[in-house]
Amino acid sequence: MTESEHAAEVHAAEAKVIKAIPRLGKKLSIARWLTRGSYGLLLLVLLANGLWSATPLSLMVFTLVPLAIFIPGLRREHYKTLSLLCFVTLLYFMVTVSNLFAPNANLLDVAELVLLVILFGAAMMFSRWKQYSLYQDDQS
Repeated sequence: MTESEHAAEVHAAEAKVIKAIPRLGKKLSIARWLTRGSYGLLLLVLLANGLWSATPLSLMVFTLVPLAIFIPGLRREHYKTLSLLCFVTLLYFMVTVSNLFAPNANLLDVAELVLLVILFGAAMMFSRWKQYSLYQDDQS
C-alpha cells in the first residue's frame, strides 16, 4: 500500500458518514413530552410528599431547588442541561429507594420512583436525539 492510498483510507475513516435516525422528529417530540411531563409531575409529587410528611418549607426548598435550576435549560432544550438532569436524577433515585425501605414509606415514594425512572430514560434519549438533530442540522 502506498502512502497516498493510506492517506486516502485515513481521510475516509475521519469523514464518517452518520446514518440518519428514522423518524427522528417523532422520537424527539415523544421524548420532549415524556421529559417535561415526568419532570413537572415529579416536582408536584415531591411537594405533595413533603407536605404529607409535614416537612418544613425551609427543608423542602433543598428538595425542590436543585430540580428547579434546570427549568430554563429545559425550556430552551439544551442537550447539556438534559444530560446534567440525568445525573441529578440519579441522586434523587438513591434517596427515594432508601425512603422506600423506611418503615413510613407511602405511595408517593413509589410515584417518585416511577417518575424518576421515566424522567431519567426520557431525558437521556431526548438529550441524545437532540444532539443528533443539531449535528444533522449543521451538516445540512
